Amino acid sequence: MKKLFIAALLFVGIVSFAQETNQKTAHDQKEKLTPEQRSEKHLQKLTSELSLDKKQQEQFKQLLAEKRAKAEKFKDAKKDKKTKPTTEERQAFKKEMKAEKEATDAKVKAILNADQYAKWTALKKDHKGHKGKDHHRGDFKSQQERDAAHLLKLSTDLNLSVNQQKQISELLSDKSTKMAMLKKSRGDKQPTDAEKTAMKKQMEEDHKAYDAKMKSILNADQYKKWTAIQKEHKDKMKEHKKDKK
Repeated sequence: MKKLFIAALLFVGIVSFAQETNQKTAHDQKEKLTPEQRSEKHLQKLTSELSLDKKQQEQFKQLLAEKRAKAEKFKDAKKDKKTKPTTEERQAFKKEMKAEKEATDAKVKAILNADQYAKWTALKKDHKGHKGKDHHRGDFKSQQERDAAHLLKLSTDLNLSVNQQKQISELLSDKSTKMAMLKKSRGDKQPTDAEKTAMKKQMEEDHKAYDAKMKSILNADQYKKWTAIQKEHKDKMKEHKKDKK
């Protein structure tokens, strides 16, 4: 039984490791990729986000292969599981799971340089913040932290220059300030139909202004990619609303 739980722990380790840096998309799920193909896509994403060199890519490839092998062992062990774990076994499992995550983190830290590791930990936190019921707020304590995570993601996705990062940081700050003011003005009162219409119109105007500012900051290729990301996010939100109905 103990070996079974250790195997389960190792599986959780790879799932956690993969999810923290490479959230699966609906497209990936439809493709029904093999474990090897998922690892390759994961490696490609890490290479893009962290600017990995050839040596680092090989090291991550080996790390992912080790994780994949452990996951396979867990699947085999799970088939033999017939009884529920005891309290002691659950506690041991939790302890081993923590140790496994720390070991993975140490291996990643040894592969990356200081800047890459800082970005990797931020990406993990950003992904973790998108889990749970509150998809947008996540586990960030302040709006400033959420804006910083958003800026980091944009910097990675769009390959922003230092000057662009500064401009978008100011833009995100202005947007957050306006949202806070709107929330404060609304209070706890229920808006009338007329107020809802006015708010919707104001939000549309703000969105157009925000889009225009982003277009002036980004180059043509970056703006095209940004609009694609916006559309993807909007489509996911629609799907999420459908699932809740």
